[in-house]
Amino acid sequence: MTWPFDPVGALSDWLRWGAATQEVWMSAMGDARAIARQREARLQALLEAAAARSPVYRTRFADAPAGVAGFARLAPIGKVELMGHFDEWVTDPEIRLDEVLPFIADPQRIGEQYLGRYTVWTSSGSTGSPGVFVQDARALSIYDALSTLRCPARAMAASPLRSLAAGHRFAMIVALGGHFAGVVSWERLRSANPWVRSLTRSFSVLEPIDSLVDALNAWDPQVIASYPTTLLLLAAEREAGRLRIAPRVAWSGGETLADAERTEIERALGCQVVNGYGASECMQMAFDCGHGALHLNSDWVILEPIDSEGRPTEPGQASASVLLTNLANHVQPLVRYDLGDSITLRPGVCACGSPFPMIDVDGRRDDIVVLQTLNGQSVRLVPLALATVIEEGSGVHRFQVIQTGRRALRIRFDPPSGEQPEVVWQRLVACLRAYLSRHGLGHVTIRRDARAPQSDPVSGKLREVLGPRAPRRRAYHHACLGARSTRRTIDARRRAKGDQGPRVSGGPDARFGP
Repeated sequence: MTWPFDPVGALSDWLRWGAATQEVWMSAMGDARAIARQREARLQALLEAAAARSPVYRTRFADAPAGVAGFARLAPIGKVELMGHFDEWVTDPEIRLDEVLPFIADPQRIGEQYLGRYTVWTSSGSTGSPGVFVQDARALSIYDALSTLRCPARAMAASPLRSLAAGHRFAMIVALGGHFAGVVSWERLRSANPWVRSLTRSFSVLEPIDSLVDALNAWDPQVIASYPTTLLLLAAEREAGRLRIAPRVAWSGGETLADAERTEIERALGCQVVNGYGASECMQMAFDCGHGALHLNSDWVILEPIDSEGRPTEPGQASASVLLTNLANHVQPLVRYDLGDSITLRPGVCACGSPFPMIDVDGRRDDIVVLQTLNGQSVRLVPLALATVIEEGSGVHRFQVIQTGRRALRIRFDPPSGEQPEVVWQRLVACLRAYLSRHGLGHVTIRRDARAPQSDPVSGKLREVLGPRAPRRRAYHHACLGARSTRRTIDARRRAKGDQGPRVSGGPDARFGP
């Protein structure tokens, strides 16, 4: 979830956001053919900009017809390859990775503009390769307009802009401290607007649940935003009478939201839950219409669902991966980018009447871990909190935390390149032990599993946190709350099977949209 930028800032910001809002609003007024025309025009503009100013894409485009005509022939590209040529990927030569990395390593600079004009955030490195993503003011204005205008009709009155204008208090409950997309966007708004700062507060999911409940009771927010697993914990606390807030709407993102979980949260909190789909690579890919469907923002996003051989999938068929083209961001182009998520195009027309296509998304599916204190009290730990502790505290980006008993965990991990596994293990145990001790769980046994982290044999995804039982849940993934998307590319899956062949080749034009 994001909010419009500085409403009391420069006139140029006002004009840019106004133009973006008008574009987004007008798109929803058109039919599928009008949306397709807009998408094609924006794709042409992106391809021209990338060919003119990005050396990486200029080289990749050389053997294909220029513009939209050659789009389907462009070979997919992944994060590892692009990050390996970061300075040649971006279209502004003043953006340099050796200067960006110290910038995003400093938590005091979260929300600050890089070079005075760019917003930078990171993705996790759960595939072993963290990503760095740069947005200009134009892209941010599009994300903001999409977030503001495209939400369920019942939640429109509680949309971020209207809620802030009405003086409602916001609570964002996430993993703080990193330059993640949602956290950066949140701080961008707060730093630019003193009046917004007085209405918004951030709360860390790393806090013990009783401390978090006390803080939320004291703040008494009307709007809350967090991960589904955290919202489930808060729902249980409210049913138990310990959490006394009465929010008007709960915004969910960062991991799976199953239908039954949505129902449970809405019943316990007494408000509507609004979901979405996004990633660090593209903040606003799909929106919740309020009728049980996610709709692709196909005027600004192209998603091509493909099978394990790189062929387009049919409606109703879950993809092995999906190729993303972000039409809003010209400073760091993403054209047929292997996102790694599994999506399914839903056939038919939604009851809401939206002209935008419906999708299902198989995203993050980690489990809540329930451990027991020495006096027998159960303590539930949010999976993204555990992941944050390990990634930030140990520098390990590929791991699995497996609960093996009420007071026992087993850890699998791949050490960072060039580091001794035993040194990394000691660092990992130290940061995890410190976190568990804050929750009264310092006695929990932590054992090392010599095996490497195991990806799901069907989806190819790595589940980082596994509880005693690991039921499959219908997934809607959204990265805008600072989530770490667990992804694995098709090529990585093929290499794991012993296939050392070339990358997935570009196939027929399978552009995903109306």
